[in-house]
Amino acid sequence: MNIDVSAACAARIEQHFGSILTELERVRAEVGALFAAGAVTTDALIAQVEKGTLAFLQDPNLLGSGFVVAPDTLTDRRLYLAWWQGPGRDFLGEAEVPATGEAIDYTRQPWFRVPERTGELYVAGPYVDFICADEYVLTTTLPVYAGGRMVGVAGADTLVETLETMLLPGLREVGATLVNSHGRVIVSADPHLATGEALNPVPDEARAGRLLSVVRRSAGGPGEQMTLAGWPS
Repeated sequence: MNIDVSAACAARIEQHFGSILTELERVRAEVGALFAAGAVTTDALIAQVEKGTLAFLQDPNLLGSGFVVAPDTLTDRRLYLAWWQGPGRDFLGEAEVPATGEAIDYTRQPWFRVPERTGELYVAGPYVDFICADEYVLTTTLPVYAGGRMVGVAGADTLVETLETMLLPGLREVGATLVNSHGRVIVSADPHLATGEALNPVPDEARAGRLLSVVRRSAGGPGEQMTLAGWPS
């Protein structure tokens, strides 16, 4: 095993997702203060979030970012996404179900539901983002509170394709796979492991709270995994 390559993969994961966490914490502080100060409209939310989010999205490795409200926290919308997405950083306010025109109830999505339940940072995916990108993405979200109530989640999207470009050369050198906290494949050096496929058994480190883990088959047998790196470390 090439230890230098493993360390480089870990550093790249930490750099990318660590910068996302720093941004989400900034949004949490600013948006939490906005809601704590009183009633909030969509215009006030956008004015608070837009400038910093667009500056953050200067990073070409990011697909999109913003803030997604919890139901009935705004004065003039029940559901709303103050979100900027894609190469042109297009603004997304209210998402609709394709071919129906109905508003999407994103509160059932794991990237919203899990932080709501746990109160903690979460990385959802890989999944096909039918709301925005129609591509495989990871969505990192952090719950935001005001007055003891969750008012929404701050979040950022990363394309799986971006992670492949970023990590696959190093993963190939050590024969490793990047998995999520449920042991599902994100990027793998093994051509037989597809994105979204379950890697069994789930590595112990992933079950112990790491949102992302780099694992490889151990010498002990085909069903055994060893973790080379993880995030948060």
